[in-house]
Amino acid sequence: MSSIIPGYEYDIFISYRQKDNKYDGWVTEFVDHLKNEIEATFKEDVSIYFDENPHDGLLEIHNVDKSLETKLKSLVFVPIISQTYCDPASFAWQNEFIAFNKLAGQDQFGRDIKLQSGNVCSRIIPVKIHDLDASDTELLEKELGCRLRSIEFIYKSSGVNRPLKPTDNPDKNLNKTFYRDQINKVANAVKDIIYGLHPDPKKRAIKSYQTKDISDYNKDQGQEFTEKPLQRKRLSRTAIILASFGMLLLLSLIFFYPKLVRKTNNELSTAELIKKAIAVLPVSNLTGNPELQYIADAIQSDISGKLNGISSLIVRPDQSTLQFRNSEEPIQQIAKKLIVNSLIQSAIKGTEDNLQVEVRLIEAFPEERNIWSSIFIYKWNNLSEIYRDIINKIVEAAQIKLTTLESKSITIVQKHNTDLLKACQLGNFYMKQMTPEGFEKGLKYFNEAMAFDPLDPLPYLGLARGYSDAGHGAGLGTDAPNRSRDYALKVLELDSTQAEAYALLGHWYIYKGWNFGQGEKYLKHAIKLNPNDAFAHCHLGWLNCASLIPGTLYSRIYKIDDAFAEMKKAVEIAPTETLYQGYLSWLYLFASRFEEAINEARKTLQLDPNYTMAYFVMGSAYAEMGMYYEAIETHKKGLAISPDFEDGLGIAYARAGQKDKALEVVKGMEKNMDSWWSAWGVAEICSALGKKDKAIDALQVVYKLRADYTPFIQAFWIFKPLFDDPRFMDIVSRLNFPK
Repeated sequence: MSSIIPGYEYDIFISYRQKDNKYDGWVTEFVDHLKNEIEATFKEDVSIYFDENPHDGLLEIHNVDKSLETKLKSLVFVPIISQTYCDPASFAWQNEFIAFNKLAGQDQFGRDIKLQSGNVCSRIIPVKIHDLDASDTELLEKELGCRLRSIEFIYKSSGVNRPLKPTDNPDKNLNKTFYRDQINKVANAVKDIIYGLHPDPKKRAIKSYQTKDISDYNKDQGQEFTEKPLQRKRLSRTAIILASFGMLLLLSLIFFYPKLVRKTNNELSTAELIKKAIAVLPVSNLTGNPELQYIADAIQSDISGKLNGISSLIVRPDQSTLQFRNSEEPIQQIAKKLIVNSLIQSAIKGTEDNLQVEVRLIEAFPEERNIWSSIFIYKWNNLSEIYRDIINKIVEAAQIKLTTLESKSITIVQKHNTDLLKACQLGNFYMKQMTPEGFEKGLKYFNEAMAFDPLDPLPYLGLARGYSDAGHGAGLGTDAPNRSRDYALKVLELDSTQAEAYALLGHWYIYKGWNFGQGEKYLKHAIKLNPNDAFAHCHLGWLNCASLIPGTLYSRIYKIDDAFAEMKKAVEIAPTETLYQGYLSWLYLFASRFEEAINEARKTLQLDPNYTMAYFVMGSAYAEMGMYYEAIETHKKGLAISPDFEDGLGIAYARAGQKDKALEVVKGMEKNMDSWWSAWGVAEICSALGKKDKAIDALQVVYKLRADYTPFIQAFWIFKPLFDDPRFMDIVSRLNFPK
């Protein structure tokens, strides 16, 4: 993505020392929040350059990146000023801070510019995360040629001097600063500068025409294009004085104005939002009997399941918390990893006939404290009766607001046959192993559960889930999704309130039934019943990609912005699960937003350095950006971990003009054309090579196998060379999209 204003590489350049990001990723988090704030501040898309792996030292033999000067051709420079940044021997100081200050002073606008208000300010917006030594401040002010004016992200208390975090309580900070307010100040400062450079929106709009000839833009505007040289205006001494005064005035407005408008009826502070996030940790089995582990698993599932129906609460999925089973990590460390402020910790003791359940609600920040705890003693077959008391106590202690409907639903007690519950828990345990052997054992236990009570929906739900997920590992092929659909329908026949069954049906209608309308209906109903269904949000996100299919009703009723919003919601609900973060990066790739795809893929690798989908997305994005060496090396790195995404390497070879190597990849994938994934990959690579016949033959196989992505073939940029081919259009016509 290039700058809003033609002639510049980026709108914002973030400069920092690697040391300041290594400990807790503060700079990465800051950039993520700034991007979100920028999206809410600008009408246009704003580009940010941020290198997550910068140089962190400057030696005599250091090989400076030759492309850095091009990247420094940015409108606004944001240095993260720390105790280590002000070091003349560092790469960031010499090759970014000093270099931009010099470069900006020589370009068409100059470093100091006049705002629409008439004030003058610098295009350098320092973000300060530490109080500095006097010598460091002096070094900065000498380079800037004026007093240091910065936007502070500093947490100060007795003996403390560290970066401000989103979770910090402003009342305990000597500066009384809100993290969200500071982010808003940076975004507004950037906006004032960029709009000051080009007050006329039409001039900024040239960006959207940069893939065309510039004369096309002016013709659209009814103008003739005449290029006029831009001359740099020199600042007088008076202007320099005004610049300093103007910068002071601007920063005063930036600092104080947000406090006046901080909280509206529809907006909550970060501190308030994080209190709405909760995690139910795996229940500890202290009975001494490992065979009772299924009871512990059932309690966790039931408590989180009840909480999931509360719309004002974000509940981390059980899958996200499994890593903390029997963990000895401190509570605050676990809370940081799960990005929550409240945790539910439980344990069971005793026997099935005399079961003791200990539950406590913990607040992790600012200090760890026990909000509520209690002990319940029940027989296992009466255990469901305690959930009403547990949930009511949690809601009361955590001050969670409920709707009238939610207040009624959490009081409902669902009783199940004890043997059925045990069989279902064992069925889930084995199917989650994702192996043919595990699937067969799981199937056996679910069949036993149905025999105990044929009218209970739980075993049918387990089978619907199992055939949807574990069926792939069991090698059941095309039959598994249809069985999942049938069991999901059986669930709803017995209990129409089961959110997961609606979500599984929505998934089937999108990828196998090829009926987006029905898919949307079921997914939205799943979310209505369970706002914390990350699976449903994720696939509702993919559904909205149908907006990219040209010439159909879908292109009007769905929105790509909604796609990103839903996928981000899935990531918000399950921030530690690589699947949803990986899908978010893939969604950006699918929508041709390649830089954002790379950024999100890097976040995925922070969760799991061996996650091959992330390497596939990064390599594919590099290839479409013309960075062929990086693309090929990234794909090779991913394939060294797992050979799941060979098509990415084949496309990269094709884009790089290495036809023979691309065909070698095709040859390998053609050995497994009974798999839709391989057929899809062959179609992609052959389309990139210009081999239309072979690409369309592969798509015919994809269609025959009812591959998951078939309804999206007309929305995917890799198949653009095929769009005008009658045989391709024949496949599209068979999809029966509404015109």
